[in-house]
Amino acid sequence: MRNIISLEIASRLPEEGFSLDELVYKSKVLFETQGIAGFVALLLKLQDASIVRHLLAGTNRWQPEPCCEACLYEICQYCNRTLKSSIGNISFRWHRIRCKHCRKTFIPLRDFLGLKPYQRKSSELERIVTEVISDQSYRRTCHHLDLIGSIPVPRSTAHRWVMESDCDELRTDNKIVDVIIPDGTGYKRRPDPKKGLSNRGEVRVVIGIRNDGEVLPFGAWSGKSWAEIGQTIRRRTFGFNPIAKLLLCDGEGGLAEGLAHLANDQQRSHFHGIRDLNNFMWQDKAPLKERRQMQKQLTGIIGIELPEEDFQEVQDKDKAALEKSVKKAETEVDELAKELKTRGYTKAANYVANTRDKLFTYVRFWLKYGLISPRATSMIERMMREIGRRLKRIAFGWSEKGAAKMTRIIIKRITNAAEWDEYWRKRLRITGNLELVFNGARVIA
Repeated sequence: MRNIISLEIASRLPEEGFSLDELVYKSKVLFETQGIAGFVALLLKLQDASIVRHLLAGTNRWQPEPCCEACLYEICQYCNRTLKSSIGNISFRWHRIRCKHCRKTFIPLRDFLGLKPYQRKSSELERIVTEVISDQSYRRTCHHLDLIGSIPVPRSTAHRWVMESDCDELRTDNKIVDVIIPDGTGYKRRPDPKKGLSNRGEVRVVIGIRNDGEVLPFGAWSGKSWAEIGQTIRRRTFGFNPIAKLLLCDGEGGLAEGLAHLANDQQRSHFHGIRDLNNFMWQDKAPLKERRQMQKQLTGIIGIELPEEDFQEVQDKDKAALEKSVKKAETEVDELAKELKTRGYTKAANYVANTRDKLFTYVRFWLKYGLISPRATSMIERMMREIGRRLKRIAFGWSEKGAAKMTRIIIKRITNAAEWDEYWRKRLRITGNLELVFNGARVIA
């Protein structure tokens, strides 16, 4: 159906003079409040009339879901409808028709557009709200939408849209990765004295990295232990055990134990290893100078660099040299643990001794598979910093469900922007069939 639509605007340009800024401002207000929304409403009215006319005549190309064998239609009534969108409130009227045979009624234009019953917003507005809210608070988002885009959306409505959306679904089922990296960050939770919940919440994230650099987020959880998260991932991957060659993690209690069955081996984060040594020595009441000295010593021990060449191009003597370097470094770690124990730093000594076997897994991993694995969780640390910024600095009083959902939205946008865009392209049903051409503006005498 092709139409040529003439846009009619009444204007009064004073001869006394006016500014360009006022002209731009008044034009912007006109089109934001009435012009574009009115234009879309007119197109919907034309489409509704065309669909109903063809349905009544039996010449329709678009076929609704049949209600019975006869499917003979008649006009039942008119219904007024208003939909929120990024161009303002679109108010229009559509037909409700009835089957003469079975008396069932339906709204053709609603089915044609793929709208749900009682839907009051466009999906493109939901996307704008979701993306802006993932960067700033609900209050500021609603204020900016109203101030900049003239889109009045109450905070409670925006919150309901985000919580009801399925845009945070992460499709990583049955995926095998090379490295699994888990991490967590705290946030101010909404306390519930009846359930024994304080305001100290924690959201936990697990991502996977493939050899080609693809990042696959497995999910985000709040109020779940690492053991429960490990079992959830195992069920999603149809019981594959393991699903990764290496688990790269810090020394958080219960983390390695809860996710150990998902990987063949483990690698301790060097960053956390050095940082946690300072914490344990502080608990042993070691002075700052000694803590810095031992941290520097551990940094020198574990800093084994891998050759830049691929595994297949490395000669046997180079591999033997790396294996020798690993054994030497492990011996030096043992000596460092003994020195700490001699000085009376028992907790720090036990910590170093317990982490010794998992500090150089990345070298053995490279020698076995020819793959460079990260020694520090810097990739997920950057992502967790963005999650922490949204959950900690911008808002507080989160529910566990809301914190986990917001985290999944953030990591999906960060790790897989293409999948995020594809999801909304399908939701918005962008097919390229619709065409609008601006032929210019003219004055009607």
